[in-house]
Amino acid sequence: MPPYMFTMVTDKLMNMSQNYTRFTSRVALLLLLTGCQLKPEAYEKNTPKFVFEDFFSGPLCAKGVVKEGNETLIRKFKAAINGYTKDDLVYLDEIFVFDDGEIQTRLWQFSKQEQGYAGSAGDVVGRAHGNTFGDSFNLKYRLAINIDGESWVISMDDWLHLIDENTLMGTTKMSKWGLDVGRIDIYIERVKTTESCGIGNGRR
Repeated sequence: MPPYMFTMVTDKLMNMSQNYTRFTSRVALLLLLTGCQLKPEAYEKNTPKFVFEDFFSGPLCAKGVVKEGNETLIRKFKAAINGYTKDDLVYLDEIFVFDDGEIQTRLWQFSKQEQGYAGSAGDVVGRAHGNTFGDSFNLKYRLAINIDGESWVISMDDWLHLIDENTLMGTTKMSKWGLDVGRIDIYIERVKTTESCGIGNGRR
């Protein structure tokens, strides 16, 4: 799910902005592949059923990797997440510790809608929109990140899949101008305490 704040896209974005030929060719390929994408409804009959507010209740640990658009692995991370409900809102208090020493935090706030969920966080532009499909949860949002003193807005497309009642696995596709600029693979597990997440002093 979550969430995820990255500095690795600088060169990628600059190259795209300076190379119009490459840009247009990749857009054409993207449009060609769009018709082949799996429809979310294909997950509807999958079990176990994912219930957002049930899974994100209590302490959770996460770990994962960040990759560039060309699949090159560039960062690893661990995270501690505390989920709780207050006044009909679901909160996710997240702390991410990266292998280069960077520590990032985010406090999500989600509300259940007539269809799906709406979410917000400090570095999320506008509102996030999430929907459940059987054993899976899809969250789409726009994340503001700082690159060399400039603010860039990256589109995030999260897919989380429930393996069992205590385990989620997911992938986040990051894009700019409709082109892939990176990917996050994440594993999230419900635990008894976030002390077991292995993030040391990163825990507040």
